[in-house]
Amino acid sequence: MSKKMTLVDQIYLNIKEDIGNKVLSPGQKINVKELSRKYEVSDTPVKQALNRLISDHMVISVPNKGMSVRHVSIEELDEIFDMRLMMDLYFMKDILSTFSYNKTLQEQMRKNIEQHRAFVENDTGDNPHKNSSYYGLDSIFHELYLTGSGNQKVLETFRNLNPFMYSSYTYIQQPQLRDMECVEEHQAIFDAILKQDQNALQKAIENHILNSKKTLHLIFKVNQIL
Repeated sequence: MSKKMTLVDQIYLNIKEDIGNKVLSPGQKINVKELSRKYEVSDTPVKQALNRLISDHMVISVPNKGMSVRHVSIEELDEIFDMRLMMDLYFMKDILSTFSYNKTLQEQMRKNIEQHRAFVENDTGDNPHKNSSYYGLDSIFHELYLTGSGNQKVLETFRNLNPFMYSSYTYIQQPQLRDMECVEEHQAIFDAILKQDQNALQKAIENHILNSKKTLHLIFKVNQIL
């Protein structure tokens, strides 16, 4: 049974969407009273939601200065991609071994790719929760992959890094073509896992990370021009 969404959960998603859709821009100061009026709630659930976003590293809080949306530079994002690539490649052998016998992980990854593909194919561009939905499916895929490492600290590191990616590149909306390319790149990673082909897996992972970095750089350049 799925957990019932609370008021704080909903406000957390709303603020996250505002960050993702650039309603709240990187570096912008956050006013609790304004958000309370916007969502027609008291200050308490807004503060609780913001505390969760601080834990996600999407909002920062500075003593005597208040809260603001986390700003991430292209250089910092490059470093995050580099760390993700390092983790993905370092644990390849363990991940291949785990997936070779763990049918549950195999099925979860297969279903994730199917859901991700269906979401992108059916995206009409007017989904108010596209960022959260797309981000969630993408994040789950990579968590499933790293689960195969058997290393809990690696999973924790990934979960700490990923909100930076969300707050910095989904708010400027990568094109739907790239969304579909990401799904196909996930499929290539999964196919290599099923074939237990380490060379193919390495190429698929490197291709996925490289293409994501290229897209991010292009988006940042265009965003600076506009």
